[in-house]
Amino acid sequence: MTFYCPSRRHALVLLAGALPLLAMAQGASYPNKPIRVVVPFGAGSSPDVIMRLMSEPMSKALGQPIVVENRAGASTIIGAQSVASAPGDGYALLYTVNNTTSINPYVYKTLPYKPEDFVPVVRVLSVPYVLVTSPQSPYKTLAQLMAAARAKPDTLTYASYGIGQGTHVAMARMLNMAGATMVHVPYKDSALTDLMAARVVTAFDPSTTTIPYIKAGKLHALAVSGPKRIEALPDVPTVGETFPGFVGDSWHGLLAPKGTPPDVVNKVNAVAQTIIASAGFQARLKDLGLVPAGGTPADFRQFLKDDAQGWAKVVRDNHIRAE
Repeated sequence: MTFYCPSRRHALVLLAGALPLLAMAQGASYPNKPIRVVVPFGAGSSPDVIMRLMSEPMSKALGQPIVVENRAGASTIIGAQSVASAPGDGYALLYTVNNTTSINPYVYKTLPYKPEDFVPVVRVLSVPYVLVTSPQSPYKTLAQLMAAARAKPDTLTYASYGIGQGTHVAMARMLNMAGATMVHVPYKDSALTDLMAARVVTAFDPSTTTIPYIKAGKLHALAVSGPKRIEALPDVPTVGETFPGFVGDSWHGLLAPKGTPPDVVNKVNAVAQTIIASAGFQARLKDLGLVPAGGTPADFRQFLKDDAQGWAKVVRDNHIRAE
């Protein structure tokens, strides 16, 4: 009696041929247990609010609970690391912003993860920043503010959420385009109280947090950072209307650990796309000054590449470093 014993090469060929079938099988059965979505910000933050808004329809569509886990701190690094080190099986996802992949890799000398540790799933939305001042400020337009900054270099102040944060690099990009310089005042948290009291002159801050204060007359809006005016603030011009070509908004998106099967990524993407396209979700985003996005995983991958290239240049040109 003889036994067939395949060669090592033959066995590897057989295994390689079986891998796509295994991935398809995993995608077909996914999910069969709860899915953990890490939000690298605290409860009540804009990413937390939006992910929790998505979690219920995602759970219904996928047939499993969506467990939102807040892991805040260190410019999204803590939460991002926890997902980067998780198995690539679709049961750990990251709902994050531009700092994770487009800014941190260029601001920090060392990171416990690499952008390549993640698979893009879907870009959910864009987050316009609003450039705000105190209502008592003498600067009523962006042009007036930048003219004063040019006339008095390194005198006027601007706040941010910290060195290397999106609100910092967006301001650096705008000042570069304006040919102006100002004094950066980094905060560990929001500077809105000091802005309202005119203890700092100006800041970019997310639309979600500024709109209620603007409508209440507690802050004055000079411009928004996105390519278009936002419906919630239709009378506020874009920065690009003064400095053509400027775009400085952030984004929210879902990422998965490297190695997550394409069928699993596509299934989550399809569910997210349906939610993003729904009238109720879009209306809620527009109320908050957010701009719905969507698109395929391939679209998000290209967007991340372009986004990172743009912010890397700003970081390099302005020598922005964080430890």
